[in-house]
Amino acid sequence: MRISKSLIILALSLSSVTVFAEAPAAAESAPLPVNHAFQEFDNQFYIGFGTSYGNFNNAYGQNSNYGTTYVGLGVERLFDIGLWASIDATMMTGYSNFNSSNANAGTGPLGQNPAVANLDAKVGYAFNPIKDKLQVTPYILVGRNTNLTSNSLNNNTSNGGSGTGNLSANVTQDDFLTGGIGGRIEYRIDKYLLLYFDQNALYNADMSSPNSNYNPASNYQLTSTLGLKYNAWDQLQLGLNSFYTYNQLSGAVSSQQQYQLYQQNQVGIMATVGMTY
Repeated sequence: MRISKSLIILALSLSSVTVFAEAPAAAESAPLPVNHAFQEFDNQFYIGFGTSYGNFNNAYGQNSNYGTTYVGLGVERLFDIGLWASIDATMMTGYSNFNSSNANAGTGPLGQNPAVANLDAKVGYAFNPIKDKLQVTPYILVGRNTNLTSNSLNNNTSNGGSGTGNLSANVTQDDFLTGGIGGRIEYRIDKYLLLYFDQNALYNADMSSPNSNYNPASNYQLTSTLGLKYNAWDQLQLGLNSFYTYNQLSGAVSSQQQYQLYQQNQVGIMATVGMTY
């Protein structure tokens, strides 16, 4: 009888050990999210350094070329459920005008490129038509981007007519409110390399309150970006992307501003270094 009781106690003890031993194993073998392979690239934050080259023109057919340097900061996240989001910011660090056929191209302290500082957020949903290889993400974009140019300083009502002679003028409204749609295609080459292409169509609404002689510089924008992410070591990620942007004014300029130069197109490149998480 005692032997039987001992055997029963031993069996129950072994069963308990087996249950507790299998629990961690079951937890460890839980299935990974379907987008896990892309999370290894898209869950990241970075700092970037870039340069761009662009062109302005006006109603008289005059034009000017320009170059910029800038720094960028960003964070990106791909959630288990497929929700994708990113926030990107840039700040211009250098600017130059050259090859200009218009004397107003480099006037004042800022020149004519409005993008002194930009902040944009994207939110979308990622689909995986080919598991671990191909991801497609349609998204919406909202942002606030500066419109700080010599033109805006000279001709906005917020400056009280003082123009560039009053550099302490209120410029808090000299920006664009940006909105639009886009899509991103990502191709995972292997666990180290990912190639992506991003295309969006945007509208930049000029909030800078031009005076009665000037029309707003609101414009349509198309941007195409081709980039590469390289998971170099552990959590270190290196990146490189190039882009092309085209802008078109949404309305006609007034007779007083026909001399004024407006951005037409721009190409650029940015190198990034960041960490995955």
